[in-house]
Amino acid sequence: MKGGPFHILVLGKEGVGKTAVVVRYLTGRYLSEYAHADENVYERTVNVDGKSVSIKITDVGGKNIERKASNKDLLFKVDGVVIVYSVTDRHSFDVAEAIVDWMKKDQKNSFPIPIVLLGNKCDLDHSRVVAKQNAGDEDELEWRNSGYMISDCSACSGSDTTIVKVFKKLIQKIQERREMVSRTPKKLSTNPLSSPRLLRATLRRFSVFNRERTSSM
Repeated sequence: MKGGPFHILVLGKEGVGKTAVVVRYLTGRYLSEYAHADENVYERTVNVDGKSVSIKITDVGGKNIERKASNKDLLFKVDGVVIVYSVTDRHSFDVAEAIVDWMKKDQKNSFPIPIVLLGNKCDLDHSRVVAKQNAGDEDELEWRNSGYMISDCSACSGSDTTIVKVFKKLIQKIQERREMVSRTPKKLSTNPLSSPRLLRATLRRFSVFNRERTSSM
């Protein structure tokens, strides 16, 4: 494939189920326990609209968001981003929104990297603290005017096909972006994410807030 595999970065606070989401998408299975790692990389060929598409998914450990944000070699090569939070953890949603804001603010060119904000664990509706974003219907999985898609999902529910639909739409969006960039004569930077310090500072503020809140309880 021209331009190499589509590189998708998966970010989010520790414990939100990032790896479960990725494994559910790639294998259709759910594993309740995972070995914790700083980073997991998956390279696969998937079928999208009847065509074989090569993808690379980098699943970044929640404890390493700040350090990975300064890894220019990683960020320079990103085609799309999935930011996972838990609908049962408001702080994880705040962190996810901080990442979205940072990425949107730093994307200066005409073809911003597509972003998905994905709320996991919607099967735990009785413990939900983040408002439902959609009903999970395919027709509702549309890109907003703000340039990103937001949806709820459940990695542990075998009947929830939302994760597959979300990744399919993300890959379609990446394909569209690559085609538009290739038709544009003006040379564009391959990395709009040029200020990782902003994200690191934002996440640090959330971490301090969370520690203070926990210590006061």
